[in-house]
Amino acid sequence: MIVHYIHRQYSIYLLLLFVCSYNLYSQDITGKIIDQETQEPIPYVSIILNETDGGISNDEGDFSITIPRHTLKNDSVYFSSIGYKTKAILIRKLKNITISLAPEVLELSSVYLSGEKLTADEIIDKLKDNIAKNYNTNSTKNRFFMRESFKQYYKKLTFDFKKSTIKGISKKLIDSMVNSIPKRTAYHNETLGDYYSNFERNYKKLHIIKTSKLYNVNQEVSFEELQKKFMQILNDNVKKTSYLKVKSGFFGTKIGVDSIVNSAKNFDKIEQEYEQKNYFNSRKKSIETLTNNVFYDNDSEINVIRSSNRYNFTKKDYTYIDGELVYIIEFSPKRYKDLTGTLYVNTEDFAVMRLDYKNANPIYDKIFNMFGVNFNHVKYHGTMIFNKFEGNTHYSLKYLSHENGRSLLLNRPLTIIEKNKHVKGRRKQNELRLQMHFDIIDRVKRELIIFTETATTPEEFISIKDNKFVDVKYFSSYNADFWKGYNIIEPNKAIKEFTAIK
Repeated sequence: MIVHYIHRQYSIYLLLLFVCSYNLYSQDITGKIIDQETQEPIPYVSIILNETDGGISNDEGDFSITIPRHTLKNDSVYFSSIGYKTKAILIRKLKNITISLAPEVLELSSVYLSGEKLTADEIIDKLKDNIAKNYNTNSTKNRFFMRESFKQYYKKLTFDFKKSTIKGISKKLIDSMVNSIPKRTAYHNETLGDYYSNFERNYKKLHIIKTSKLYNVNQEVSFEELQKKFMQILNDNVKKTSYLKVKSGFFGTKIGVDSIVNSAKNFDKIEQEYEQKNYFNSRKKSIETLTNNVFYDNDSEINVIRSSNRYNFTKKDYTYIDGELVYIIEFSPKRYKDLTGTLYVNTEDFAVMRLDYKNANPIYDKIFNMFGVNFNHVKYHGTMIFNKFEGNTHYSLKYLSHENGRSLLLNRPLTIIEKNKHVKGRRKQNELRLQMHFDIIDRVKRELIIFTETATTPEEFISIKDNKFVDVKYFSSYNADFWKGYNIIEPNKAIKEFTAIK
């Protein structure tokens, strides 16, 4: 009995000693990473704790990571970036601090051994030859965090009033509706989850773990009220047996008044069902758009390597990424509408470890310009970072950022005609005529970081089903507590300061 008691007490003592050597709770660390010499922020710094935990700094050098409770205080966090010495800091010394990285000095012997005599075009040829063996194209499960930011600005938004015989619809009403539309809108979506890839089918499956939407509910409510008011006027002043013909120049469509009546009665329900149904589909579409746009994908818009004959390549220098010596290859287009940027190519295996790109001209792509409608890309840039996950011999996507800015210029007539074939006389009952003038700029930025990658079989991929139920949390100002205990991409200053305006 005494021996059992002593053994029991000793076991408890060992257990307490063991527990005390670990963090009892997960710890959230935030900070900023700067250049030791210039004191400028360093974007996209890799932050590595172990094979499954870590993150990346945002475009302003800010970072946020969660130290899991099982992590030893004597473990280190590593900070690594292009052209800088990797820095290790003990967890027990890692507070909410500013971290400075020192520039990496090239060793001439390493440069000489890397094959200095290769030209830029020869490096690109070797890069293309090694794509199949350098990058993972097998089925995988990927734990990710994605942030999507949407901003829209109306430089001009007018509906010039021409004519109305519909009771209740007047120039005053149209002007008041236009003046009530917010000239600037923004919202942000943040999503943590798992996506499953099958490169043969170029297809993804998605499980959302946690997600939120940051938006100005006051603006959306006011706009919904305007829609309700307009539909109610049509409901009250248009015969139930009529239909509406909506025309803009040569183009037109018919709308039954009964569908307008039903929409007016069930507007809130329709909006809620649409949001719930399309939130998941929209997130999945964003994941597919981003991950299918890596430079080696056959359908990628980043055609620098696939269509290398359209570009000029120049070998500029060498630097280090994660201790690996890389070529710095700059590229520029031979044609006016292509991309410009920089490739960082491993000198040993000729893998692209990072790719920065942007539109070479103010207008990257004239999408449409006919019939009074002009739609263009005015901003198109991004960054791709690749690394080898723990235990892998191939490279995989680690981080991707893509920003797309578009402009819409529109100068079109708009006519709404009420017609009715169930009345005596002419079918035309009423008419509303307007002239639309739009000048709209919108910007969409998406960021994706992948924390872990696990191999799956094609059979496992087939058996996996999308989990379409989404519990979306809505906020009118940034809520840092929502992501406490999770690794994410630290939000930039604009998101942190976002507050809904009444």
